[in-house]
Amino acid sequence: MGRGKSKSPTRSKSPARSAAAPPSFLLPSIIDNPGGWGPPASAEGLEVFAALNQVPYAPFSRFDRIGKVADWSAPVGQAADEQTNQRNTRRNFGNNNEAVGSGTASAFAFAFSNNELLDEASFSVVDRVPTAGTGAVRKLTNKNYQGSYAQKRGGGAAPAGNVATFANRFKAGAQPARGGYARRGGFGGRYNDKVTRLRDASIAVGIDWKVMEEIEFNRLGKLYFEVEDPEDLSAHGKCQFYDKSYDRLTTKTEKRLNPTAASGFTHTNPTASADPLLQSYADQTEGRVVIASADVVAAIMCCGKSVYGWDLVITKTADRIVFDKRDGGYFDLNTVNENATEPPVENETDTLNTPTFLAQESTQILQNYAAQVLKTDTEPFLLKEESPFSPEAEASGGLPLASGIQRYRKWDLGDDISLIARTTLDAVVEGVNNDDLSDVLEESVLSTPVDINNVLFSTVRCLNEFDSRAVGSGGAPDWRAKLDQQRGAVMVSEIKNNGNKLVRWTVESILSGADVMKIGFVSRSNIKDRTKHGVLAGMTVKPVEFAQQMNYATGAGWGILRAMVDLIFGWSDGKYVMVKDANKPIIRLYSVSSDFGTVVPSGVTE
Repeated sequence: MGRGKSKSPTRSKSPARSAAAPPSFLLPSIIDNPGGWGPPASAEGLEVFAALNQVPYAPFSRFDRIGKVADWSAPVGQAADEQTNQRNTRRNFGNNNEAVGSGTASAFAFAFSNNELLDEASFSVVDRVPTAGTGAVRKLTNKNYQGSYAQKRGGGAAPAGNVATFANRFKAGAQPARGGYARRGGFGGRYNDKVTRLRDASIAVGIDWKVMEEIEFNRLGKLYFEVEDPEDLSAHGKCQFYDKSYDRLTTKTEKRLNPTAASGFTHTNPTASADPLLQSYADQTEGRVVIASADVVAAIMCCGKSVYGWDLVITKTADRIVFDKRDGGYFDLNTVNENATEPPVENETDTLNTPTFLAQESTQILQNYAAQVLKTDTEPFLLKEESPFSPEAEASGGLPLASGIQRYRKWDLGDDISLIARTTLDAVVEGVNNDDLSDVLEESVLSTPVDINNVLFSTVRCLNEFDSRAVGSGGAPDWRAKLDQQRGAVMVSEIKNNGNKLVRWTVESILSGADVMKIGFVSRSNIKDRTKHGVLAGMTVKPVEFAQQMNYATGAGWGILRAMVDLIFGWSDGKYVMVKDANKPIIRLYSVSSDFGTVVPSGVTE
C-alpha cells in the first residue's frame, strides 16, 4: 500500500513591513570645547554644568575596597567608624597611604532621619526560636558559669563579676594566666597586657627652674675616656677583719641575720659640701677642681643603667664644681629589682613589697649584714689618723663609727681638671696581696694583727630576696632551692634585675681601690615578714673582673663624667640640679636659686 507524500504545512508568511519611516533616534546634545577640558564658558555649557552639579561625587583611591552600596542594617554612624578603623589599620600595619578623600563625608552614606528612627523603633520582627526555660536562665547566672569565658582560649569579654576581680589583680601588677581574660587572641590580647606605670619624681620641679640641658641616654652611649691611676691623698679610720665563715654558708646552714647588728654604731656618709677635708684638698689643688663622694661619682658614671628617679645638687663657683646629695632624698637607699622587666610597683593590695618599703628593707639589711660579718674579737686594722667624722659622732650620740676607712684620692681628668673624691673601704680580708700598697696608705698604718702584705681591702655589699612569686620579683629563682647548685643562674638573674645597683657597687669598689668585693645573699625567713632574715651564702668577686662580666666599661663611665663636667664648666656660677626622669631615660639639668639645698656641715646621721 503505497503511502502518499504528506504535504508540508504551509508556512505563514510574515506580513510585509510597512514602508514607514525608520525609528527615530535623538542624539544627545554634545557641546564641544576645543579650547580645553570640561564644559565651555558659554551660556549653554554653564547650563549643562549646573545640571551635573547635583550629581553626588564619591572620591576614589586605588587603596579603597569596594564594599556595600548601602547597608540598611548598620546603625547610624557605623560608616564613619569603619573609615576610622581603615585609617588606623593603614597606620598600624604599614600601609600608611591615606586614601584620597577618605576624610570627607560620602554623599552615598545612608543615614536615618528622625521620623525614620521612630518608624524603625515601632517595627518588630516575630522570633520563632523557642525561649529558654528558667533552668537555662539559672545556668547563665551561675557563678561557676561566669568563669567559663576566661577558661577558653581566645574567649571574649568576661562578665562583670570577673572584671572587678581582674581589675584588682591588674592594678597590683599581676599577670593573668594563659588562656584567661587577657589571653592570646582574647579581648585583652598579647599586645595590651602591659601596664603603663608612672613613677613619682624624686624631687618636685619648681616653676622658677630653668632647663639648662636635657640629655637622652642614647647620647651617652658613645662617650669614652681613659684616666690614669689615682693619687692617694690621705687615709683615715679603722677596719675590722672579715669573717670568712660566711663564704662557706649554704642554704642548709644559713645564719640568722641579727636585726640590731648595726644599731651599736654610727653610720655616716656625708655629702661633699659637709666634708671639711674635701674642701681643704680642693683649696690646695691648682686648676679646675671637681669634688664629690664616691657614691655620687658612681651614680653619674652609671646613670645609663638607672631606671628610677634620683637627683643631685651641683654648685659651680669659678673653677670648682661640687656634686652634693640632697638632704632628705632617696639617694642613699638601695633599690630592689630596679632593672626588672616588671619592677615592683606602688599598690594598695600588697604594701609589703612596694619599691619604697623594699628599698628601706634592703638598706637596713645591708647595714646589719656589713656589721655582722666582721670579727669583733680580733684587733682591727688601725690607721694613724682617725676618721674626720669621729668627733662629731661621739659628741652627738656617743656611739663609735662603723668599720670603715675613708680614703681620699685624686684623678686627673685632663685639660687641667682634677677630681677629688672620698672613697670608703668596709673591711680587710686576710689573704696574699700581690699588689703593692700606695706609699700614703702604707705610711698611714698604725697597727695590724697580721702582716701588711697579707691584707686585702674589701667592700661589703648584700643582695636580698623578698618573695620569688610576688609581683616585681623579675622572674628570679627561689634562692633556697637554686642557690647551692645553680649560683651562676641566680647571679645572672640578679644582674638582669639589679644591674644598676650592682654596677654602682662595683664602680664604688674600683674608685676606693678595693682588692675584692664581698657579696652576701640574704632572704626573708618568712615572705610575709620583712623584719626576719637569714644569710644563705656569700661570695667574693674582684671589682674590675666583675665589671667586665656585667659588660660595663669604666672608660664609658669616665666619659660620661667628663662630659658632664665640661658642660657645667661652660655655665655661669650658681646652683644647678641634676634630675633623672623617673619614667624616661633622660637626665635634665636645671638652674635654681642660690639658696637651694643649703648644706649644713654636720654630715653625721645615726
